[in-house]
Amino acid sequence: MVREASVRYERTVGAHLPGEGPRERILRSGVESLTDRDLLAAVLGTGYTGTSVGEVADGMLREKSLEALSRLLPKELRRVRGLGTARACQLQAVFEIGRRVFGPIRGVQQPIRTPQDVLPLIRHFGYQAKEHFVSVMLNTRHLPIGVDVVSVGSISASIVHPREVFRPAISLSAASLILAHNHPSGDPSPSEEDLDITQRLRRVGDLVGIEVLDHLILGQGAPFSMREAGLI
Repeated sequence: MVREASVRYERTVGAHLPGEGPRERILRSGVESLTDRDLLAAVLGTGYTGTSVGEVADGMLREKSLEALSRLLPKELRRVRGLGTARACQLQAVFEIGRRVFGPIRGVQQPIRTPQDVLPLIRHFGYQAKEHFVSVMLNTRHLPIGVDVVSVGSISASIVHPREVFRPAISLSAASLILAHNHPSGDPSPSEEDLDITQRLRRVGDLVGIEVLDHLILGQGAPFSMREAGLI
């Protein structure tokens, strides 16, 4: 993988025109031709006094990979010299767009049959400091067709309404749903509230013809599956 990326860099980016920046190379060769460094530089736009944007990107990638950077909170990104609050939030927004639009659905090519099959779609929510409630929408062949963040709650609870869960599922003509949320405490054991909302959503699903297949709780270690535990 590293060798392949290096060869691609030498072929498409290494021969760039004098004075040509990442944005110009996107227009000339396409965004897929950029290295991780150049992608960061394109998003950041400028560096700071005495330091180019490329050097800022280099410093960030020396510390962490793009994947690791995508999991940092804004306050953690702000510690990188030259970022600040606005750029830290800008980077987080870009990473989140990538997760929502491209990463999830492309990450799973086989039908969802087990809790482990769905993890590539939702694993990153387990790192969040606040509770995120999400739904994974499946078609009749159990292939994922969408991942929706239903709500972001406090550190201890999310507020979930059935209409917010099923509106996107109906819009996408989903056949079934897998629910998931994280416990910031790290303990994936379900609370009474978790059990109550699961049963409530199952009843609504029965009414609208979209089956709730499982509810996964992310914490430390393996996720808790309500279906495997006999709770669904």
